[in-house]
Amino acid sequence: MTRTDDVALSLRLDLETLLAAYGPRRVLLSLMAALVTHHRNRGLAARFAEMDDHLRRDIGLPPRGPAPPMPHWTYFGW
Repeated sequence: MTRTDDVALSLRLDLETLLAAYGPRRVLLSLMAALVTHHRNRGLAARFAEMDDHLRRDIGLPPRGPAPPMPHWTYFGW
């Protein structure tokens, strides 16, 4: 692929390459599907924030912070 410093020209060349390889109908449907599904995936960061520290460590994320204090009734072994 041709290296260009002009971003608009580079995007145009990329789009022309996609259109030549897959056709305008398929590219248009893929773009529309990407726009529709984009809204569904926005809650991913919120789901990472709700994860347990063990799961966060398994996928390479740092722990959320210190553990919450234990309830007072657990000190008696109940």
